[in-house]
Amino acid sequence: MPALCVLFITKGLQMENNMDKIKEQLRIAKAIDDDIREYASYDVEKAYRKVDRKKRRFDRKRVVTTFLYRAAAVLIIPLLTSTGVLSYLYVKHHAANENITYYTATSAPGTVTQLCLPDSSKVWLNAGSTLRYPSSFTSEERQVYLSGEGYFEVRSDRSHPFYVSVSEAMRVKAYGTKFNVSSYNDDPAIETVLESGFVDVQFNRQSIRLSPSELASFDKDNKKIAITKVRIDEKTSWKDGKLIFRNATLEEVIKSLSRRYNVDIVLHKETKKTYKFRASFSNETITQVLNYIKLAAPIEWSITETRQRTDSTYELQRIDIRLK
Repeated sequence: MPALCVLFITKGLQMENNMDKIKEQLRIAKAIDDDIREYASYDVEKAYRKVDRKKRRFDRKRVVTTFLYRAAAVLIIPLLTSTGVLSYLYVKHHAANENITYYTATSAPGTVTQLCLPDSSKVWLNAGSTLRYPSSFTSEERQVYLSGEGYFEVRSDRSHPFYVSVSEAMRVKAYGTKFNVSSYNDDPAIETVLESGFVDVQFNRQSIRLSPSELASFDKDNKKIAITKVRIDEKTSWKDGKLIFRNATLEEVIKSLSRRYNVDIVLHKETKKTYKFRASFSNETITQVLNYIKLAAPIEWSITETRQRTDSTYELQRIDIRLK
């Protein structure tokens, strides 16, 4: 090929390469110009405020999160401590309760039984009465359960109140005092008499405080309570083997005699008259007492011989009293 032709071809290739470079540079320049125009259209101050708001929100969240973590770290220590203490106390209380045995003391018909409780408090149980109590008082409350009649001399301990529960709806609260509670199932009322100190009679979410020589009588039917003044010896002499009546009705006398002498006394009234009695008995036999009553009221009485049951036990001796 002639040299001139080769020269022209080489020159043509060089020009073509230069044109490609120029086009590429123009394309880059145009892209830069577009970016500049786009950047120029932005509101830089507005964008800055937007970014600043986001930053502050993030900082607040970080502060709150940091505070919560620190608070949790501070609270977790006493929480773990209290949980450990409560768990220890629960386990200790549960273990103590497992070792507690409950006893039931019963006073046979016609007898008076005296016992001493684990806290050195003393109790007298009247005839036909029972008392349920623990082998030791380990809780904040000293609680016993009475059915029948009991006289209590409670050892003083103000940090551990003493409770006598007589039903689901009623109990007597004391700290250190002397009082009498009568709650026989066949009686129409539950009676609490205070000799000294003070007690709270709690019933149906109510509480009444008694003063010495006051009697609280809770009527089982109408669920109401009445407070009256009484002679203490009339309500508590039974624990010393005595019966003292002050203006007592014949029905009240008969009920006390039935428990004291363990006999079944049945009253047959042929009159509507009411007789009241004032007397004291200690070592008299039942026939001597009936003869005394006969001097004050027109009665006749007869004793039925006891009969043996098929199981070899004997029925209670029955006494029929007729009031004319």
